[in-house]
Amino acid sequence: MITYVLGASAYIAGMGLTITSAWLITMASSQPPLLTLSVSIVMVRFFGISRSVARYFERLTSHKLVFDQLTVLRVQLFEKITAKPISLIRDFNSGALVKRVVDDVERAQEYQLRIVLPHVAAMISVGMGILLGWWIRPESLFITLPVSVLLLFLIPFVLKRGAEIVAREVEYSEGEYAAVIEKAAHGVAEAQLYGYLSERLARTKQIENEIWRKEKSLLDHVRRYQFVFILTIGITLATLSWIAYHFHSLGPVPSVQITMLIFLPLVMFEGITAWYPNLYGAGKMLLARSEIQTLQEESGEGSPMKDAFSATEVSLHAQNVQVKWDQHFMTPVTFDLNTGECLVIRGRSGSGKSTLAMALLGLLPYEGELTLNKSQLRDVDQSWKWITGSVQSGHVFNTTLRENLKIASPDATDETLLKALAIVELDSLIDEMNEGLDTVVGEFGRALSGGEVKRLNLARALVSPAPIIVLDEPTEHLDSELAIRIEDRVIALGRTLIVITHSGWNRATKTLQLVR
Repeated sequence: MITYVLGASAYIAGMGLTITSAWLITMASSQPPLLTLSVSIVMVRFFGISRSVARYFERLTSHKLVFDQLTVLRVQLFEKITAKPISLIRDFNSGALVKRVVDDVERAQEYQLRIVLPHVAAMISVGMGILLGWWIRPESLFITLPVSVLLLFLIPFVLKRGAEIVAREVEYSEGEYAAVIEKAAHGVAEAQLYGYLSERLARTKQIENEIWRKEKSLLDHVRRYQFVFILTIGITLATLSWIAYHFHSLGPVPSVQITMLIFLPLVMFEGITAWYPNLYGAGKMLLARSEIQTLQEESGEGSPMKDAFSATEVSLHAQNVQVKWDQHFMTPVTFDLNTGECLVIRGRSGSGKSTLAMALLGLLPYEGELTLNKSQLRDVDQSWKWITGSVQSGHVFNTTLRENLKIASPDATDETLLKALAIVELDSLIDEMNEGLDTVVGEFGRALSGGEVKRLNLARALVSPAPIIVLDEPTEHLDSELAIRIEDRVIALGRTLIVITHSGWNRATKTLQLVR
């Protein structure tokens, strides 16, 4: 509340500064007593200083308030996201999720700072201007009151509504543009080599033109209301000047009153003048608020799965499960998996093996029945505690081997890490490194070969204490003898395994063949 008062006080002080200055200049021409001018000079100084002081403390308190709210909101979102990370990534595109947490959170709080606070301050200051106009000449209310309602409420409502619609279209196009760029960037070297890069980028040019047209539409929308706003103030100034002239023609009117009446519209709408430019970005701010509210609702409490089983007793049941990206392409699958069993999933390329793995890991939605100890997998909070694994494109972070492995289990000891590395025969590599587990592998694991990166991802999955491990092509393209040794060691661990592969893993207890 104090922030609103301070903001309004700055505008009111500016109003007082201009009006008293006009009064001083007008009165000086009539050569009044020096004491009269001295009082007005003191008032000019008072309003000038108080305006700066009020503005300073308004900025100080408003920014602190917004930053405090921003911190609280980010903490709340972080807690909600960490409570259900897999489901959020599944339900929201990861890029969109990052945008909401980083960009939309700031925009949502900026709405408070740029729109709400100046609006309230403008309402208070304009109210004081209306009272001042009534004091100068009661007839001014017939002009200042309806104009204030028009500028404070009607025009901003229509402007924000239109800006939000266009902003939503722009945001959608920008999201589509980012997705197209991501797809175009995948395999860009091959596209350049074989000459179809321009074809891949053609869609980006089309979307760029669409965004340009929509941004131009938003700019035209803004310009129309800028014109209406300036025209309204101009008409108000002209009308009040006419009123002053009219009353002067009817009889003697103090020149000071005429001056103050003419200057009034120039200063009473200062708060609106400062606030209006912010309205032109209100569309994106309102959209950001809506997106954050959606995220908060989606990341709320779901249907948590009770710890009805131990980490050593699990059962996974699939009945007519289908997973899709844009459209259905895989045949529904059915299987049962119990503690200690190894299910191998085979099928030709494109049959949906990796897609099924993404659903098992909670990263894609599915249709059908997929239950973990009789609880729907989609409803299991923190499903990574029960099912984890490695995907074909597992990421290696630009940090140490130890930190890359401990992602799967932050509490894992070095002994556990070394055992996992020994299973995939990376222990000899560690012995060759001067810094051992503290060796930094570089961006995307550039210090390692392709086979070593694949085995590191497998070791990371084995470090996890989750009872079910999903492995997508864990030994593909490795030396056949090395692959067999690793397969035997992994199966000998007695873990519950789901292995997606084209070859090997002949000691599996169950096999599932996918067809397209």
